[in-house]
Amino acid sequence: MDTVSVVDLAGKITAGDSLAVFRQTIRDEVANGHHKILLNLSDVTYIDSSGLGELIMAQGTVNQIVCESCGSTVFKNDDGDWDPCPQCESTQRKTWGSLKLSNPGIQVTELLQFTKLYTVFDVHQSEQEALASF
Repeated sequence: MDTVSVVDLAGKITAGDSLAVFRQTIRDEVANGHHKILLNLSDVTYIDSSGLGELIMAQGTVNQIVCESCGSTVFKNDDGDWDPCPQCESTQRKTWGSLKLSNPGIQVTELLQFTKLYTVFDVHQSEQEALASF
């Protein structure tokens, strides 16, 4: 899509080579400046705990908090407060991007519900619905 990068996943998302490919794909999308990413899960048959962890990492990578003024990555200090931006000293923050999931199968839906991660991810039943939500 013009403004949304759609990543079609297939098969099992489990420990091993598939996770390395998934991780690199997300990093490549972010490095290329794609800040609206939709993960299409329609052909995913199984996700294990490693795969779930990688989905959470992808969420954090895309939805990271950045400086609203210059876009630099910002961090909280030891007290849990935001430090000023290391580049421009601004204290204004925003979310860099948005990651959404579409077409989860039964196993993926049950896993997200069981782990209560359905509230963390923006999950849609169809790709069209997900694209419209951006």
